[in-house]
Amino acid sequence: MPAFIGKAFLLCLTFLCITSQSWGQSSNNQGDSSNYEQTQLSGFSDDERIKLLLLNLLPSGMTETAAEEIAKALQLNIYNTNHFSVVGPAEWNAEIKNQDPTLADCHDIACGAMIGKLFHADKVLVGTLHSEIMFNENNEEEPSFVLSIRMVDTRTNITDFSDEVQFTDLQMHDELFRLAARISDNTLLIGSVLSTKQSRISFNIGRAQGIKTGHQLVISRRTSARKKFVNDLHDNAFQNIALAEVVQVSDLSAEAVIVQKISSVANGDQVQTYIDREKLIHLISQTRKELDTQKRLKPKQRVIRKVPSIGKESSDYANWSKRFRQTKVEHDRWLYTTAGAGGATILFLSGSIKLSGILSVLPWIAGAGTVYSGIRFFHFRDLMNELSTEGRSLGFISSSFDPIPSGFHWTPVPKGFQIAWIKRF
Repeated sequence: MPAFIGKAFLLCLTFLCITSQSWGQSSNNQGDSSNYEQTQLSGFSDDERIKLLLLNLLPSGMTETAAEEIAKALQLNIYNTNHFSVVGPAEWNAEIKNQDPTLADCHDIACGAMIGKLFHADKVLVGTLHSEIMFNENNEEEPSFVLSIRMVDTRTNITDFSDEVQFTDLQMHDELFRLAARISDNTLLIGSVLSTKQSRISFNIGRAQGIKTGHQLVISRRTSARKKFVNDLHDNAFQNIALAEVVQVSDLSAEAVIVQKISSVANGDQVQTYIDREKLIHLISQTRKELDTQKRLKPKQRVIRKVPSIGKESSDYANWSKRFRQTKVEHDRWLYTTAGAGGATILFLSGSIKLSGILSVLPWIAGAGTVYSGIRFFHFRDLMNELSTEGRSLGFISSSFDPIPSGFHWTPVPKGFQIAWIKRF
């Protein structure tokens, strides 16, 4: 009996140890998940501008304080393009030190990509800065700075743009302004459709972002959203549906006309373009190929007509037949009126009937009547053709034979030829 109690006690202790370890692992996993959610940092403005994270510039041959001042000037110039929402080293360093101190003061793209994902950035800008002696216009030695930058997409880790610029203290702000403009021109510009009217659209980017008349655009639509982070951050998927060309520009908006589409454009659809000419041409050509391919692959819709009941078929035929008869009466009436007015005009102009005084206006009246009645005749002739086509498609008129086309027909005879007007209904 004591041996049995000892074994039971040992089993209970073993069970408690295993259970406590499982609870501990579960608690740790939950803590890791909560910590991961808390590390999803922010700092960008909530708008459609590109979210750009600027890393610390890596200095060489100069102090870090000087590099930080140049980085602040670069950040301000990029922000002033109105294309980016920028978070600089001073902002993200203050937040990252509380979450992961090992990522603080990051200079390279390896840790920069991780920081960019934590801050939900679209792009990360990394750069190096070193001092160098250059010769000025007077062939005198002068200290200068060489700044090399590279912009990387945080989703694909692909370098979108790289550049290098050299400047002195006096040239710094001008050169950084031009560098920021080149960064903006080579980055995808994104907006949204504000309103649509027939084939015209209005969208929320304009002259301030570099849009000009004649600029081409790609219009895309959100098709799905794929869950990417634990805290429900989504990576939206878009499908290109149309191409447009700008026809009117204001400071913060513009209007464009649709030049190619595979679907109707609606409010809220995304507008994409580049300011850089080479990248814009590549974007438009790739989108045009994509739209052409989707249009060819889109299955044709076949209209399957249900066989109508006898009563409905009789009613449809009666309505069609009534419209056909009424149109034919009008057609024949204007045909005879045109022929009569034309004959009277020819008779008056031939001089066979002497006209004087107020009667001299009769040729003009007859001519005007000929023109008007001819216009009405051609109108009802087109209606007759439409009704005939409708009747054939509905099976009211047999289309098993190929009728002689309507118009004037010449028939050779021994002493000349005969001319006749033939009309098929």
